[in-house]
Amino acid sequence: MGAGWVRITGAGVVAILLASVPFARDDHGRGVRFAAAALGSFFLQQFLIAQALARRDDREPDDLDAVDALTLSRGLAASIVAASALAGPRDRGSYAARMAWPLAVSGSTLTDWIDGPLARRRRRGPTRLGRVFDLELDSWLTLATTFAGTRLGTLDAVCLIAPSLRYLAMASRISYEDVHAVGKSERARNLGITQMALAFASFAPFAGRTTTAIARIASAILLPIHVVALAAALPRPSRSRLQPRASR
Repeated sequence: MGAGWVRITGAGVVAILLASVPFARDDHGRGVRFAAAALGSFFLQQFLIAQALARRDDREPDDLDAVDALTLSRGLAASIVAASALAGPRDRGSYAARMAWPLAVSGSTLTDWIDGPLARRRRRGPTRLGRVFDLELDSWLTLATTFAGTRLGTLDAVCLIAPSLRYLAMASRISYEDVHAVGKSERARNLGITQMALAFASFAPFAGRTTTAIARIASAILLPIHVVALAAALPRPSRSRLQPRASR
């Protein structure tokens, strides 16, 4: 593990511990649950990042830089958003929602918009691992934000099906390259943006009843469209791959 990975991991741990203080001040149990959930998620992310770096192509960088840190900050934001929704009270006016909402918005907009151009400007250029990190952390943030919408806002829990679909595909016999290609498609991007916008509206601390009600109804309408569109785009495993190998 390189110095860049260590610095990013250390900064993430500090950020999570600082965010847990207001939880613990109001309710010690909530503070512990938040810290445990956020740290567990973030450590899992960093472990997977370390494994990916260890298996990198020889032409790829062996450590993380400042642009990678910007990309990985979306994963940190997702861990905090999900932990806030899990440990916090189910109230859009609570500290949990007031912290989770701006993190989700900034993670899906500001950092997502600028890390790509910055990666193209750096000398080593955008890397294959960087593209993988970008998509996977976007997907994790989408799932965490939708979860927050179900816990802190008005979304129905069934809305979690759509952002979970690609993880089900990854657990199947479909190759990761095919799943990645679908996730990077224009259709998936547009559906994901719409899904995120509705999740934001559902638990925005300043949103009124009309806004949150519209978000709930629109999410229910979008769900089958999203699931069918992405499921149809995924390739089917070939028959030969599904058949067991004949014994010799």
